[in-house]
Amino acid sequence: MFSTPYFPLISALATPEPHGDRDIAERFLKAVIDGELVAAGTIASRWAQDPGTGDAAACVVQRHADLQLMSRVEVRAEDTYRRSQKMIRTSMALRVASCRNAGWQALFRNRLGSALACFSRLAEESDVAPERGAEARFAMVCVLQELGKTAQVAGALADLREHIESLDGATQAWWRELYDTLAFDLAVQAEIRSASTLQDHVFWQSSLGDGVTRADSLPQLSCDDLLAAASRVKSPLLRIRIEALKTQRAAANGDRTAFPKMLEHLNWARDEKLPDYLRTVRLEAALAALAGAAPQLAESVLDPLISQCSPQPFTGQRQIEYLYCFSKTRQHQGRVQEAWQLYSRYTLVAMQCLRDNSHLHRPLVERVAKVSSQLDDVGARLTGKYRRAYHFVLENLNRRDLSVREVAAEIGVTERALQNAFRSLLGLSPRELIRRERMERIRAELMNGAAQGDGSVLRAASRWGVENRSTLVHSYRKQFHEAPSETLERCA
Repeated sequence: MFSTPYFPLISALATPEPHGDRDIAERFLKAVIDGELVAAGTIASRWAQDPGTGDAAACVVQRHADLQLMSRVEVRAEDTYRRSQKMIRTSMALRVASCRNAGWQALFRNRLGSALACFSRLAEESDVAPERGAEARFAMVCVLQELGKTAQVAGALADLREHIESLDGATQAWWRELYDTLAFDLAVQAEIRSASTLQDHVFWQSSLGDGVTRADSLPQLSCDDLLAAASRVKSPLLRIRIEALKTQRAAANGDRTAFPKMLEHLNWARDEKLPDYLRTVRLEAALAALAGAAPQLAESVLDPLISQCSPQPFTGQRQIEYLYCFSKTRQHQGRVQEAWQLYSRYTLVAMQCLRDNSHLHRPLVERVAKVSSQLDDVGARLTGKYRRAYHFVLENLNRRDLSVREVAAEIGVTERALQNAFRSLLGLSPRELIRRERMERIRAELMNGAAQGDGSVLRAASRWGVENRSTLVHSYRKQFHEAPSETLERCA
């Protein structure tokens, strides 16, 4: 995916620097900034072999897991994330790490709804570190772009910029470079997809799914203005991405000399062992070549995907891009019947993606209250058996007599096993989870105008299994930092 080269730098900036081992930390950060990702992975691997103990050590192991995930060693990455979470000592830190790690894993596995839910929860959490908030907002922009929701990306990008301006310390300059690179990245992609030669790319041209791709809509500056900001970026890793985007833009404008530079970037992605990004860049280069009326160049850059992969080597948006580019090159070759079959498949997949993603819309980006079962970050963090326990909790939240013992019996485990699994994977005990989910549903009713006046508040609480007034006020204030009555006044 296009966000892959940003991920290691985001990981390095958002993860607290461990105490001690300053020399290793500096060498790791330098390797990432310089775009030497294989070297960074080696440093992270050795560092994680003897990281120490406690939360600081967990951060070291998490960095190692991030580099494994980036290289698509997914099974090892999942095991390493679990190892890092077991080292965390505080429940709040564990909840944040669990949600964050699940979000990135979901994004790399193209489970975009789960990824968006995880990062949205982190962005809304008032107690997370500011750098984690920046990471969550950056990731939300990437997820929305993967979903093709260009109109929503603009709002999420503006939110990211505002958050970065609130950061303190030396890392703010790096976050500004990340923002400037990302803004230019998105504008170039929008500009290319708006080319007249790609007018039959219906997924992007359609207003369904917010696929509006006018080049000046995201963000509200021209590519040239954004290029001026991106030209001041110093990080070699980000410069590599910026130069690749400039090359794509030149190719889309008909510059045939840009193709060798595209190949250089492909070679860099191959040498740094970024298989997923390598395939994504091939699709980006093919689209740029098609936009520049050079289908033969698109064919040559797609050829390794066509010859080495199965007929459907991608999922989601990238499958859409693949089928579209493949059909266009077959059309250029005069293989009309095959081109038509590929384009028909493209339209079916495009409509399927639009339909599947139709529920992922503005409330997440605009911070409108939501019921957590609609888009669930908690379920994304649990394994199959304990996910069943979680769903049982959701289905029975309205029952005052719901107990941890009953939940454990439902899936055939002991209470202790259930407690340990929930604390390890969620950073919450089952009882804390039940209380939190109930408070969220009560809050949703208050914010949606379903309750008016103190008596109605108590009735709303009763509908979700909370009968005691003091329990309601104490739990609600602890979770949302205000009383239920204050929520009502604010939303009146």
